Parts: sequence; C-alpha cells; structure tokens
Amino acid sequence: SPRCSVISPARAGDGVDQITSQSRPVGAEGTFAEADRMKIDADAEEPAGDRLSMSQFLQFTTSDPVDVQQKTSPPSSGARWPGRSAADVARTTQGTEETMLPWAGESRDALCSAAASSRGGSPMPFQLALTSSSQPNRRNIYTKDDLEVATSSARAKCMNGEWKSDHAEGGLQKRDFFLDLRKQRSRDKGKQAKGPLWAHLSAQAKNLASELLLPELLEALKLFCSVRYEDYELYMRLLGEVPHYIKTANSDQLCELIRILARRRLRERNYVDMIAAHLLQKIRITDDALPARHLVKTANAFAALECRSQPKFVEHFLRHMEHRIDELDGELCALVSPLFVASYMSDAARRAYLKRCSETQAGFHGPDYELRNVAVMELVLRKEHHSFLASLPSYVGRYLAKVRQHAEFDGWGSVALPQAVAPDGPKGAHKSDMALSLRQKASSTGSGQSGDVFGSDMHRDVSACLTHLGIEHENGVLCGPFLLDIVALDMVNPMRRIVYEVNSPHHYYEGTQTLLSEKRLRHRLLGRLRQNLHMVNAHDWYVLTPANRMTFLLKLQQAQQDANTLEAKQQAAANTMRAPLPALPLPPKMTKPVEVLKLKSIRDLTAPIRVPVPPSLR
Repeated sequence: SPRCSVISPARAGDGVDQITSQSRPVGAEGTFAEADRMKIDADAEEPAGDRLSMSQFLQFTTSDPVDVQQKTSPPSSGARWPGRSAADVARTTQGTEETMLPWAGESRDALCSAAASSRGGSPMPFQLALTSSSQPNRRNIYTKDDLEVATSSARAKCMNGEWKSDHAEGGLQKRDFFLDLRKQRSRDKGKQAKGPLWAHLSAQAKNLASELLLPELLEALKLFCSVRYEDYELYMRLLGEVPHYIKTANSDQLCELIRILARRRLRERNYVDMIAAHLLQKIRITDDALPARHLVKTANAFAALECRSQPKFVEHFLRHMEHRIDELDGELCALVSPLFVASYMSDAARRAYLKRCSETQAGFHGPDYELRNVAVMELVLRKEHHSFLASLPSYVGRYLAKVRQHAEFDGWGSVALPQAVAPDGPKGAHKSDMALSLRQKASSTGSGQSGDVFGSDMHRDVSACLTHLGIEHENGVLCGPFLLDIVALDMVNPMRRIVYEVNSPHHYYEGTQTLLSEKRLRHRLLGRLRQNLHMVNAHDWYVLTPANRMTFLLKLQQAQQDANTLEAKQQAAANTMRAPLPALPLPPKMTKPVEVLKLKSIRDLTAPIRVPVPPSLR
C-alpha cells in the first residue's frame, strides 16, 4: 500500500530531485481531468468536519510524485491530520519533526470541485495547492514550476517500471566526502595542505573515484589543487576516470580540465593530447565555443604545459583566436601570458594581438592596472624578435615604446611577481604579503634595501643561511621587469655582486626535475640582461641537513668569489697590455741647451728677421 504522508527528517536536504519514493501507480496522467475514471462522487454530502483520508488522497492523485522536501514546516498544535485521531497525532509527532503534504488537510468537496472545474478545459494539475488564501495557517505553497521540476525528476527516476532512488549508500558517501573536503579546504586555503586529515581525504577520493561523474571529478581535482596537496597518485587516479566521460564533456569542462593540469603542473602528454583533440572538435565542428576569458585562460594553460605535439590543433587554435581577437578588451589582452606570445603564437596571430593591444591600450586602463605581463612581453619582443618588430605598423611601435618608458618610470609597480605557492586564504596570503613588501621597498629611501621580497619558504631559508654566514645580501632586487631573488655582496671584490636564483619545488613540473616554461623564459631574459645566475635547486637543497646547507652556500659563495678575483686579475693584465709604451729618453751627447725663441730670416736662419721700412720713413 502507498505511504508518503510523512517524510523522515534524516532525508531532508538531499536535493530537489530526492523526493518520496513511495509514489502512486505508474502510467497515470496526473491531472484532475481524470477524476471521472477515479470514481469520485463530486456531489456526495459529508459533514463539515469530514476530511479526505490519506489513502483516498493518494488514490485520487496520480503517478506524478511531488517534491515536498523544500516545502517543510513542523505541524502546529491545530493542524489536522487526515484519517487520524488526536492521540495518534500526538504519539506520531512526539520528539520528531515531520513534514505534511501541503494539501493533506483539504476536504473532499474542495478536491472534487477542482476536478469538476477542470473537465471542460485544459488540464490544471494540482491547482488547489497553488491557491490557499482561504487557509491562513499554511506557511509554504508549491508553485507550478516546483511541481514541474518534481514531476520531471520523478519520471527520470522511474524508468522501465522500476524506481531508481538517490538514497543509496554510495550517494551518501559521496555527499559526506564532498562536504568534508569543502569544509577542510575553506580552512586550510592559503598554504600547502599537509597532515593526516588530508591523507584521509585523499584515500577516500581514491576509493570513490570510480563512482564519481565528470563534474564531481573536476570538483575534486579543483579542491585538491587549490590547496596544492602533494599526491601524484591521487591526481593520476582521478584523471584515470576522465576518459570515460571525455566524449560527453562540453567546452567549459575541457577548459577547466586543462587549467587544472596547468595549475597542478601535470604535464601528462596523453591527457593533454586527449583534451586538445576533443577541444579541436568543439572549435571546428560544433557551436560550443569558449567565452573570450576562458579562451585566454585555455591559451595560457596550453602554453604553460608546452603543448605543441599536435600541429593541427595549434594551427586551428591560433586561427580561431585570431578570428576572435576583436572580442578581447584591454583587460583580457593584459591577461595573455608573455610565454604564449613569445613561444606559442605565429607571426600572424602575434601581429593581430599586438594591434589589438595598441587599439585598447592594454595595461593602462584596467581596474587593477595590469602592466606586468605587457612589460615582460615587450622585453621578449625587443630581445628575441627584432625583425618582427620592424614589420609592425608605426602605432604599434609607439605603443610598445610607451609600455617600456612607463615600466622604467614605474619600476616596482610594473615588475613581474614571482609565482605564488598557493592562492590567498585563511592560512596565508602570499600575493598580499608580496604586494605589501613591494610597497615598502618602493617607499623606502635609497634603493629600497629596507624591505625584502620572498618568493617561497625555500627563498627564506636560503636568505637565513646567508645571514648566519655573515654575507651581506638583499632579497628582491629590481632588474628590468623582473625581481632578482638574492643579490649578495662579494666579500673579496666589493665592486662585484653575486646573484642567486632560488628554484623552489613549485617551479618544477610534477614528478620531474624539469623547470617550468615560465621559469626558463625568466632565466633566458635575465641572461640577455647580462645577469649571471647561480642556481639553488630544490632537489639539491632539501636533501641536506641545516649544517650541510651552510656548507653548500659557503662553497658556492667562495667559488664565485674566486672566479671574480681571477677575472679581475685577467682584466688588469689585459689593461696593462693595451697601455701605450713610454717615450724613450735621448742620449746625453745629443742634448742641446735650450735656446731663447726668436724670429729667424727665411734667407738666412742664423740672421734675425729684417722688418722692411716703408719709403716714406727712410
């Protein structure tokens, strides 16, 4: 027998589509126009207090289940329960919170009058639940949209004559897992996640990976990546389920997936090529195109992962971006990474992009004044693409000259910030701290030596070791559009400087010792700016004890000081070889006494010169 008058409180909050599974017979039409078939006598007389019982109500209604979980209200003392006595109601509601159907207290006359009114016209499903102004005690009223959503959800679950409920144990496990993951992520965001709780969540994700759908897989990957959790096996386990759903993924999901790979530094060729192949179909065949902002973020992600293994995808993607270049405003043009412009774009796409930048004056009118990427892009083009710059229109050249002059004038405001370890959150604010340090250096007197800008925790450790060794140094020195990590003083040759470049763990691709493409571009440009970088790599640093780290830095400092001393000696010897030879002295016998200067005659050099006398004075 059907029973759906009361819903347990434990099932509240499961979602709109999770409704009572005890429904009416399958196949009915769900309208009051079928009241004749149900044999309800609309003219039957009954006492005023008589109400429709629950079994009669369920028989009267049809197979369309009604979502009652969002329209809950605890029964008041005066609520009337159909077909039950006051004692039964008191025993049922004691110590519990139950939910009544909103029309469970309607009389037979009201139901039959609604059915009779619908016979002559179009079907009017559940009209009495929509209008209840005559009952002031009713708190929640179902709308027509609510009923349509509930009906479509129930029909989707009732396929082939069987009811497929969402109240499965696996569904509860997934729900609890995502609740715990979101809660812990909101607490630990801002630093790299570690500890036994995250290990437990990682183990749960591995066990539930085969039951997750594509949106749930993307959400799990995104939540773990947002706290930079280090577990290569976890990401590979979740990514292993993606090929099952990749054919049904839309362009936004493909964009989010490639961005997660770039954010986690997972340069897995199989997955990158798979995403590129399906995204190529979206670009060429379907109308499921990416918005302009997602298009720029996808381009940056492919450039960060160095995806050039499929020339056809690269060609069509650049052509697609060139066709949609007019959709980019100044803010979006400033978001394009210099790596994508320098290493990924063709000359045609690069020319169209620079024209669009000059038209929108990218970097100058944005809300956050984003000139950093544009300044690095100008340096890349000036140092590595001379012939290409000569072929650009004059107004593009004037725009690039304006960017260069403004970056040199602004200095600290246009410098490229180091890559953050984790996004800002309750446990840390890397970008905010770096912005504050830059303001302190810009506002300090002299060259800004009173402030330090650290790019990572490893950077702080290296600086602390140099301080313990007594080596004078500065963190975050301006050099073009970049910040040098550490600039130390040569203790033997005070006119020389030693530049240390700290390669932290998040500067490498996951599971490899290969530096990120952005980091290699930085090293290449700093080399063109005549900076000799001395690398301190993470895989060499973290295997050492604190004492050995001191020895490692001392050897590195001493070796560079010896090299600077040898170079100074060689330069001095070369300067000595290039100096002019001194004048040779004359022998003593060839020397003559110094004579007084006097004029000599041209005819006779021994006679003094004769001045002619005019005839009038003779």
